[in-house]
Amino acid sequence: MIASSVLLAITFLLSALYFWCRQTYRYWQRNGIPYSKPTMFIGNTKEAFSLKTSFGLHLSNIYNEPKVRDEPVVGIYIFNQPGLVVRDPELIKSVLIKDFHLFTNRYGQCDPHGDVLGNNNMFFARNAYWKELRTKISPVFTSGKVKQMYPLMLEVASQLENYLSQKGDHFTTEVKEICALFTTDLISTIAFGINANSIKNPDGEFRSQCRKFFLFTLPRAIDFSVAFFLPKFVSLLRVKIFPKDFSKFLRSTITHVMTERERTGIPRNDLIDILVALKKEAAKNNHSFMQNHDYLVAQAAVFLTAGFETSSSTMAFALFEMSKKPDLQDRLRREICNALLSEKNGTLTYEQINSLEYLNMVVEETLRLYPVLPFLDRQHQKPAGVSKGFTLKPYYDYTLPDGMPIYIPIYALQRDPKYWPNPNEFDPERFTSENKKSQVSMTYMPFGTGPHNCIGSRIGLLQSKLGLVHFLKNHRVETCNKTPTCEQFDPKALLLQFEQGITLNVVRDQLYENARKQN
Repeated sequence: MIASSVLLAITFLLSALYFWCRQTYRYWQRNGIPYSKPTMFIGNTKEAFSLKTSFGLHLSNIYNEPKVRDEPVVGIYIFNQPGLVVRDPELIKSVLIKDFHLFTNRYGQCDPHGDVLGNNNMFFARNAYWKELRTKISPVFTSGKVKQMYPLMLEVASQLENYLSQKGDHFTTEVKEICALFTTDLISTIAFGINANSIKNPDGEFRSQCRKFFLFTLPRAIDFSVAFFLPKFVSLLRVKIFPKDFSKFLRSTITHVMTERERTGIPRNDLIDILVALKKEAAKNNHSFMQNHDYLVAQAAVFLTAGFETSSSTMAFALFEMSKKPDLQDRLRREICNALLSEKNGTLTYEQINSLEYLNMVVEETLRLYPVLPFLDRQHQKPAGVSKGFTLKPYYDYTLPDGMPIYIPIYALQRDPKYWPNPNEFDPERFTSENKKSQVSMTYMPFGTGPHNCIGSRIGLLQSKLGLVHFLKNHRVETCNKTPTCEQFDPKALLLQFEQGITLNVVRDQLYENARKQN
């Protein structure tokens, strides 16, 4: 009798599980949407969770599945949650620009209680809170403000030059770390008025904390994956994008700098000036959330982490491609040398560095091949008073439900042979002024696009260009036996980075100094 009851119970449970799976994983089939075949219970997450690839690149693999090659969207499942990978440029334009009011939020979220800095910063902020933050912080990033920061950036660039010159005539190094030392010092200087001294002291607290933040161990990979792909579980699993030690360090640093700035009253046209002004405004107008000190620190946190990592990765990937193509490297170095020779003091102005045509082409092509964040995420949500959600007509008779996650695989779009001939080949000529006219809209967006685009793209590009100018001014890079021979991206990393780093030979080649002496 007991055995029969147990068998009956097991049969019932298995039947219920079967019908649940059948109902859950036939969602896209029932709605007439092409889909990537899911695995029971885990949906389309197997490749990422088994660490065969990162989530961002797995989305690109789904984009490239042969059976959906001509489809505008692909249905997927994040465990049992249906989501959409958008392939068609016109649909992408609708999501990011035309119908932005339906996609104002990222799908990813942070724990509002356990990760206050993550939840309050502009990257993860939602709805009206995001809009207000964007409005308040935007003045830091105008071309006029960036131009005012430029002399401070030149000082750090000179320190990079000195660092390289002291390493001897020939040395082998992991160039991403050198680039990160440079960009960490830049961001700390122009945003916070702090001399981090990372170049002179690579093991100093500022660089050590930033290094740990982007060290993608398995636990950190899980935290980022949950925040971006399973946001409903961030509180339950106590996920932290900003770890306890990093948060403590940043709170202490920002508090000290803001206190000094308020005491002296001397402006520097940097992020701290904006934060001090916000603090005063909050006290005057009784803005409760702006009076929370963590609200202010959170903006500094995302500025620091996003600012140094994206630019250092772009520099490192550019140097990697230059090492493999000496002819392109020579052309870039000649452009840099000629521009420097045109100035009596051998220093490029803000306008000049932005006018270097081939440098710009190299950086843009680097960002095409290696977009630091290889995907964009959005969440469909109708605002109050809007009765109709986003429809996929005329492609499909389907309207997105509220809460639906949307993914745009930037990496796949920027390497799609439909839009980019020989897409895996590094070719800066794609970005001549003439060739850019023929590019298909929405197939190149390394900084995103629309109202939610990267607010710091202007500073990020300038950092990368300035770093490359002062790196290649009197040095060239060459491959060595430790240089990656193929693209092996770290499957644990949310951002695009090589698993074994980028090791290159750096050779003193004083192209500028020799030309200057001849003149």
